[in-house]
Amino acid sequence: MSDPAPPMIQRGLRFVRLGAAMRLLGFATGSMAVAASLHAAGTLGTWWLPLLLTALGWPWLAWRLTRDNPSLLKAERRNLLIDGVVAGLWIGVMRLDLMPSALLLAVMAMDRTMVGGWRLLIRTMLATAGACLLVMLFNGFAIEPHTAFATLLWCLPFMVLYLLAIGALAHYSADKVRAQNRMLEKVVRIDAETGLATRQQWLAVVAERLRRFQRHGAVSSLLMIDIDDLKQVNDTHGHLAGDEAIRQVSRQLHEGLRSVDLAGRYGGDEFGVLLPGTDGHAATDVAERLRLRVAGQVAVGGVPVTLSIGVAELRPGMEGIEDWIGAADEALYRAKADGRNRVSGASAGTLDVAG
Repeated sequence: MSDPAPPMIQRGLRFVRLGAAMRLLGFATGSMAVAASLHAAGTLGTWWLPLLLTALGWPWLAWRLTRDNPSLLKAERRNLLIDGVVAGLWIGVMRLDLMPSALLLAVMAMDRTMVGGWRLLIRTMLATAGACLLVMLFNGFAIEPHTAFATLLWCLPFMVLYLLAIGALAHYSADKVRAQNRMLEKVVRIDAETGLATRQQWLAVVAERLRRFQRHGAVSSLLMIDIDDLKQVNDTHGHLAGDEAIRQVSRQLHEGLRSVDLAGRYGGDEFGVLLPGTDGHAATDVAERLRLRVAGQVAVGGVPVTLSIGVAELRPGMEGIEDWIGAADEALYRAKADGRNRVSGASAGTLDVAG
């Protein structure tokens, strides 16, 4: 069984299929308007076969030429230019019949602007104008801009159905863009490995909490958490075991906190926890509960995984998040220096392991 096409090729195929469907709809309905114009001029009998080939044959040929081309997007862009040439030829044949000619040009311009921007639009309009002038050169530059009422009626399928299809396509594309934006936002906000907030997202929320404190004096505390001896776990049991320890600790942090608290992955094996509305003493109690929870439920090779935690309450004089995080980091370093598996805070001192 052959491997699935790479995502880039799959996107190219979707674009080509969509282009083929829109081309068939556009040329089929547009040919109705052209046929009505030629019928009003009494020349449809001369042109009905080329018109039928335009309505059905060209969309099929364009699809075959693009589908079998290794450069899908380049081939489809070429087809878009040929569309302009074909439209220009029929505008010349209709002798610039106003309503169908204007519709063909407007739809052509709208499509090309959506797909390729101004560059493709200008190239297509030049190709259309050149084809139209070529036909008019052979018919003595005869111009009959008056549009018969019957022709106006036969323009309606082209105008209504194709524009509805364009609207549906635009809505579908907008939905896809919104879905991709939501996915990107989630990637920015959520760490894929742990399910906690990313460092960027966590720091943004911490900064907002600091601004709230500076405006209203709202109390909050930070925990900076480090997994003890994770390097030794990696060396002894392998990096997969270390990664699993990080995931399990993350799960315990998530489950052991309130919904208003925010845990984030600050570094490889370091985490930060924001505790809104919590002073230093209460934050120390929270930190101790988390330490005991992890030590009691997370183990690697039968050995409990332990945490060192630093606590810092937000206080006057902390002008930036660096001051606040720095205070929690200093407390974390004290906990590690005092033997690890401890909670340390500036106001609470150091709590030794219970039991």
